[in-house]
Amino acid sequence: MNSVRGTRHDANASEWKIAPFWQKLNSFFLFPLQAEPLFYALVLSVCSYGLMFGLIGIFAVGLGLTLAVSRYAFKVAALASRGITHSSDFRASHVDEAWKWLPWKFFGVLFFFGIFVGLLARQSMTLGVVANLVVAFLVPAVWIVLINTHSLRSAANPFELLATIFGIGKSYLLLCCFLFLLQQGSPMVMVMLLKVAAPVLVLPLVSFVVIYFTWVMAAMIGYVMYQHHAALDIDPVQAPDGPSTVQVDPVVQEARRRDAVVARLVQDNSMDEAVNQARAWQREDYESLPDHRRYFRVLKLTERVDALAELGQRFIPMLIARQCAGEALEAWVSCAKRKPDFRLDSAQASYDLAQQAWKAGKPKYVLLLAREFEKRFAGSSLIPPMLELVVRAYKQGLEQPMQGVHVYMRMKQRFPEHAATREVEWVLRDELEMLGAKS
Repeated sequence: MNSVRGTRHDANASEWKIAPFWQKLNSFFLFPLQAEPLFYALVLSVCSYGLMFGLIGIFAVGLGLTLAVSRYAFKVAALASRGITHSSDFRASHVDEAWKWLPWKFFGVLFFFGIFVGLLARQSMTLGVVANLVVAFLVPAVWIVLINTHSLRSAANPFELLATIFGIGKSYLLLCCFLFLLQQGSPMVMVMLLKVAAPVLVLPLVSFVVIYFTWVMAAMIGYVMYQHHAALDIDPVQAPDGPSTVQVDPVVQEARRRDAVVARLVQDNSMDEAVNQARAWQREDYESLPDHRRYFRVLKLTERVDALAELGQRFIPMLIARQCAGEALEAWVSCAKRKPDFRLDSAQASYDLAQQAWKAGKPKYVLLLAREFEKRFAGSSLIPPMLELVVRAYKQGLEQPMQGVHVYMRMKQRFPEHAATREVEWVLRDELEMLGAKS
């Protein structure tokens, strides 16, 4: 498995012939029996003995087990969505730190839906039952949106969920059917095992069955995302098994060969050689996006912060120019996390990224991108629209409208007739009316 390859912009990826998930059912049932998940499941099952130590044990151990099982489930689904379906291919470089918060966000969505169902049930038992069925139908979509966006707000947004469902199409309905059957099969397997199990093994056996079926469902959801990666705008990093069904572009083929070379060096812990090789290819053609992307991803695995930031100044605007704003924002975040004072030299790139951050529901990133923007790009025509994004981030993103009012006052003084100032005036209409500051 290749730890540095990405194929969002590989035209060939959209033409991969990926088998529908109902033809891969055996692989989902076998996934928890692979070495890594099996060992982890057995360890967690043994830990379930802690549930026997009173209320404290039930709460502490129960919460710990729930988080451990669900975190690994989200990891399995997220990696499967990129084509990584075997645990032997899992690498630390594949894992996103944001995934560890997904269980909490999932529970938050369920809590929100629970309130909704409860309110309807108070009005009518029939409405409550219907609402419960609707929520059950939406749960797989919640998983998919959370993995794709990491956003609690998006995962609780019915329009976002419906867009995801329609994007997947009939496969989503079949997925719901199979998930329902798995949920029904879990207690049946428990009963069968408990009939022949010694009393001392009851607790770990029950835990193991729950874990097993949870991870089977996670693998299935992830594969469905992989099957529909184009519709969900997902980066597959591994092609499906079997020979290619389309003619491979020689340029793409060479990029893959280079990816494989660098990936082997990374896996062999020959990081200096991997960096040098990736840098050499990147310097051969300063217009090559695959070479820049490969070099950037290798640098992320090292401590060469200054080199990463220097490359980011070229790589991020290149991504924006190729209409890869989402990937550009991810690259900026990587640079900013490793080098907190990282600032793009381009006003246009900074503004474009701030727009992307706002669309992605990341208001804090908007504020970071806008920091010192007026000073660094004095006289730029992008200052008013950037300040408009700042106001929106404060008011609509962070719910700190008074901070937005301060920005508006500065806009009113410097750009009184600008369209962005009038737009901000409308955004802050309630606060300005309350303060008597609206002209």
